Amino acid sequence: MKINELAEIAGVSPSTVSKVINGREGISAKTRKHVEKILKDNGYFKPLASTKVSRSIELVLDHIESDCTLSFIRSVSYWVQQADYSLSITQLNAGLDMDRCFRGIIDRNPTGVIIHQISKIPETQKKLLDSRNIPYVVVNPIKPVDDDAMWISIDRWTGSFQVVQYLIEQGHKKIGLINGPEDSQSAIALDGGFLAAAHHTDVEFTSSLEQYTDLTPGDAYRAACTLLDLSDRPTAIFVSNERMAMSVYRAAYERGLSIPSDLSVIGFEDDYPADVMGPPLTTIYQSFHTEARKAVEMIIDARRDRDVDKHVILPMFLVKRDSVRKLTD
Repeated sequence: MKINELAEIAGVSPSTVSKVINGREGISAKTRKHVEKILKDNGYFKPLASTKVSRSIELVLDHIESDCTLSFIRSVSYWVQQADYSLSITQLNAGLDMDRCFRGIIDRNPTGVIIHQISKIPETQKKLLDSRNIPYVVVNPIKPVDDDAMWISIDRWTGSFQVVQYLIEQGHKKIGLINGPEDSQSAIALDGGFLAAAHHTDVEFTSSLEQYTDLTPGDAYRAACTLLDLSDRPTAIFVSNERMAMSVYRAAYERGLSIPSDLSVIGFEDDYPADVMGPPLTTIYQSFHTEARKAVEMIIDARRDRDVDKHVILPMFLVKRDSVRKLTD
């Protein structure tokens, strides 16, 4: 049936039907549901640019910068090639809106989609993927995702617990935390692990010792300056990623503080440049290689109708280097 005929049956305009078919915004949930029922009842399916499933996997990222995204891209590329698939990459902040990006993915009809660190996937985009039975995996979601969606996350709570426990063992009682966005899952997990490790100890953890940031080096530098300019500054700072740890090194250098003699620093991810910083950075190891392998496996298994463990939490562990000093009484 033509769109005009479907619009007449539904009692709406052809443009409204078009918006529903293409997953666009601008109509109420009630109208969308009504039109979707009309489409289904009349056996309408939007034709794909190609009905053949492409032997490729699409990686969707918010941005591509010199942070963990590059390490993750390298790992995904490796495992996709090992599985004899090709890799396509969609960068959401490259100029196109999310709606156009996902409609392009639908038209390419990939074997599956890996979505990395995106704050929230709009319902219309999820419906587009579901409408074509394209499996997708959300890796390290920033906000909670639906229970029926496949996702992979890292055990940030335990990682944070290990960091603070280690600093306590080294005699640190005043520990600063440079965290991510306050309402993100990662920030909440780091807070939880920190508080659990500090429980029943005399470690001080007040609001003045925690700085929330947008995870960029510039914002981390501001946060580090705030912590190091306190009249009773922390003896150690725990930072959410390695690029942010570099900003702590810079702020400490500008104040004549030596690491680790005057300030201990611990990072998170164990990504470049952790092991070549001066001194090499103690950090929590995050396996991008394992995340990528698991994501590719989940997509292929889902596409082949195999049983899939839809929710995966990967472990983390502490890598001890030279940026932490044991305090003496």
